[in-house]
Amino acid sequence: MRDGIIPEAAPTFQGAAGAPFLLVGQAPGPVEIEQGRPFAGRAGRELGRWMARAGFASDEEFRRLTYIAALMRCFPGRLPSGAGDRPPPARAVRNCAGWLDAELGLLRPRVVIAVGQLAIRRFLGPGTLEERVGRTFGDDPQVIPLPHPSGQSRWLNDPANRERLARALATLGERRRAVVG
Repeated sequence: MRDGIIPEAAPTFQGAAGAPFLLVGQAPGPVEIEQGRPFAGRAGRELGRWMARAGFASDEEFRRLTYIAALMRCFPGRLPSGAGDRPPPARAVRNCAGWLDAELGLLRPRVVIAVGQLAIRRFLGPGTLEERVGRTFGDDPQVIPLPHPSGQSRWLNDPANRERLARALATLGERRRAVVG
């Protein structure tokens, strides 16, 4: 390990061509690398609860309808304090950008679910979560921003932000119903 980054490439993504949803997070964590499955840890359990609120019948349905990728494909390492994971370095995100661009071109999803500030910035440019979460952007594909479901985030402690999340999940539920029927 150098600079807290695991030297071996173990990209983590999941999904199939034809998935109407593309969820983009920031980077896999150690649990995701170990299991080879995105959003497999604590943040994934919270994301699963959010998707249930949005109307997905089960985690299996959500994952069947959603291709899950990340800005950085490999685990960026732990923070030096040990309290959480490092954010993906800008250089690593640039190095991995071609993968995401290729997936967007091949998959042509109807909806991009951008999870966390870094993913939201990738699709929408600079802005705050308060300006983005609870709104939709674009048509082809439509971008639905969500905060990161990490337990490290304190953003959802504010009732107004919980309402923003509820609006985003309601919109996501509408899109799910349009896809599933």
